[in-house]
Amino acid sequence: MSDASVIAAFAAARKSQSPLSHLPEDVAPDLDRAFRLQCGVTRELGWTQAGWKIGCTSERAQKALNATGPFPGTMFTNRIYRSGDVFPTTAGNKRVVEPEVSFTMARGLPPRGKPYSVDEVMAAVAHAAVAIEVVNPRTPRGFGDAVPWFIVDGGLNEGIVLGQAVKPLTRAQYSGLKGRVLWNGREMQGGTGANALGGGDLALTWLANHLNGHGLGLAEGEIITTGVITEFFSAGLGDHIEVEFEHLGKVTVSF
Repeated sequence: MSDASVIAAFAAARKSQSPLSHLPEDVAPDLDRAFRLQCGVTRELGWTQAGWKIGCTSERAQKALNATGPFPGTMFTNRIYRSGDVFPTTAGNKRVVEPEVSFTMARGLPPRGKPYSVDEVMAAVAHAAVAIEVVNPRTPRGFGDAVPWFIVDGGLNEGIVLGQAVKPLTRAQYSGLKGRVLWNGREMQGGTGANALGGGDLALTWLANHLNGHGLGLAEGEIITTGVITEFFSAGLGDHIEVEFEHLGKVTVSF
């Protein structure tokens, strides 16, 4: 099948909020092609891209999805919500809740001929926030499909809920910050920032250099969410989630 057909199929699934009945090709694409197809889906959707998510930055997430490492995904302005909002969803949506550290860029990091250092990347950050990414696969077998299809599917992002923006932390704080999550008042397993590739600062640098390797860059104003650091779970309709990260504050959402 042509790239255009694959792109059209995934864009239609994203718009309809309905999973594909079957994958458009029998063999999953390689990772480079999967990322090119993801970018094609973004163009096909015609939605305004708000930034990026990073999937599978934790060992637990990698084991759950049989991933060998992290991967990028797209986030859109029409799927960004604020703390206290009711997140629009459908009964068939998986609603996987992933508490994460997010960043907003003060200035861009354009593609260049050498990698960015962590200090360069963090100097370009305007502010940080605690966030809840909501994940929903649109592939036929959900989380049972191959990772490259998740990349084509925008990294499985359904939307993001942002807490209040705060001044960026020091680099030393990101790995050790503690995360706590309540599901309908019941405390779930927490975690520390180091669960996401060693810390949000390192995860953000990974993304900047991944994009750089593809001739792309981070742009001023883009929002990046850096991967789950606590337990993650599939919430139900009517559920209420509260997340608190040390130094970053709280974020809540209901479905």
